Amino acid sequence: MTVDWRQAADALAGEVARVTALLRSVADPHAAAVGEWTLSETAMHLSQVWIVVPGMADDDLSGAYEVVPERRGTAGASLITDVWELGDVTRSGVSGDTERDPTVLADRIEDRARRFLERLDAEVAATSHAWLVEGTTVTTTTLVCHLLNETIVHGYDIARAAGRKWPIVRRHAAMVIEGFVFPVVSALDPRAMVDQQSAEGLRANFEVHIRGGGNHLFSYDNGTLLIERPGERRVDCHLSVDPAAMLLVVWRRRSHWPAIARGQLVAWGRKPWLGPRFPALMRNP
Repeated sequence: MTVDWRQAADALAGEVARVTALLRSVADPHAAAVGEWTLSETAMHLSQVWIVVPGMADDDLSGAYEVVPERRGTAGASLITDVWELGDVTRSGVSGDTERDPTVLADRIEDRARRFLERLDAEVAATSHAWLVEGTTVTTTTLVCHLLNETIVHGYDIARAAGRKWPIVRRHAAMVIEGFVFPVVSALDPRAMVDQQSAEGLRANFEVHIRGGGNHLFSYDNGTLLIERPGERRVDCHLSVDPAAMLLVVWRRRSHWPAIARGQLVAWGRKPWLGPRFPALMRNP
């Protein structure tokens, strides 16, 4: 599946409207949300994502350096030198801004999203830019899907903290997976996102079918990962995945076992027993 920039932008506008409405209805901003963050801290992080990612689309990280001034000049045109610095950088950004009013943060997200989306057109969507990690480049369309990922997943975190439901649109999840997750993994070093302990000694090819999307071949070779279109390589394990379920599994919001039990992740082929092993092969920054 090739992600269309306009469809991704429309999906993003809809998700921004959802998350800002949710934030404006929050009763307890101090509720525990994800990891060490409260609901309002998660919202602060999301508001800062809406500074950093549009800055990458403009090839201008000056706004990002205001959020995390210690990163200025450390990674060339990018923000970090290694993807595993990301956790420290996001924590630093959140602690550096003390605003915690969900309504104020909703206003910030809404305003930054409006300005970003107003600038998008076909020519802009096709341009390439340095991504977060030094040495990586992605298109503006991938950055749109990056923002879609952050808005959906952190919307899910905020909704859970508020005791609300947060249904994930399958088509939007497929855009995130195929338009952001897979391109970024491919742009990084082949070992960067692989759990070296889980993948040690493994040589296997997984063909992953995203329901409502396309097919992708994951080739693991003793700690390296190559994602490509299915072709001549012999497939060891076929996977059919529900994109909404996969998105939550990828970002460790849910275990893969309930998804398997519900038929949202299905494996077959020469070595179907590799299917349940698949989620553990990748690390989550």
